[in-house]
Amino acid sequence: MPHTGRLLFGFILALAGLAAAGVAVAGQLATVNHFQCYRVDPGTPWKPVTLPLTTQFGTEKAAVGQLVLLCAPAHKNGSAVTNPTAHLACYPIKAEGFQPKSVVITNQFQKSAPMTVVAPVTLCVPSGKAVTITAGPPLKPPVVKGLDNYECFSVKSAATATHDIHVVDQFGTANGSSLQPLSLCAPAQINGSPYVDSTTHLVCYGVKLGPDVKATPVSIRNRFGIATATVVKRQSLCVPSTKKLG
Repeated sequence: MPHTGRLLFGFILALAGLAAAGVAVAGQLATVNHFQCYRVDPGTPWKPVTLPLTTQFGTEKAAVGQLVLLCAPAHKNGSAVTNPTAHLACYPIKAEGFQPKSVVITNQFQKSAPMTVVAPVTLCVPSGKAVTITAGPPLKPPVVKGLDNYECFSVKSAATATHDIHVVDQFGTANGSSLQPLSLCAPAQINGSPYVDSTTHLVCYGVKLGPDVKATPVSIRNRFGIATATVVKRQSLCVPSTKKLG
């Protein structure tokens, strides 16, 4: 093959490789839902527990508190929901010795946005959810597969994203705009549990969405057992994101 032909062929192969990588990243993000997170009033008593958590930032022992958030799979501006039964139940955590990290985040709202990861704040675990009904036997929440645990960290960011947002989930429909990054959630191993997708993170944004949700009793099933709670208020919107160290 002439020299020019070899160069052209190599260039075409390189373009094909880049295109395939782009498809892989897009497909990877597409496997993780958007989540609308709600404040909850817990109903079931909580027994404190300490767990070893491992993320790409390191390993730490975390003291886990009582349930504070339930995150429901959400259609954001028409996005697909690929795993409709997979919710995230989030618990406050305390962990010693974490050192702040600089990261760069990319998602549908922000491109190459620098942030500082400050401290661990919650552990979000895959959970099944059932709405509590007044008549008939209680519904049992499903067992959830295909979703990682996430350790969520508070972040500092100078950037505020402004977008028109339309969110639909199992609790209703809401609209809003303007987002402030609140936390970065990294896939986490608990006691060495395997990752489902170790590269796709979630960035959770504070966003004013209305109307608010009606108080809704639910039961939740996850690694901590079955518990009851009441969904009371919209809290944040979490979107699939890629992360690299800054």
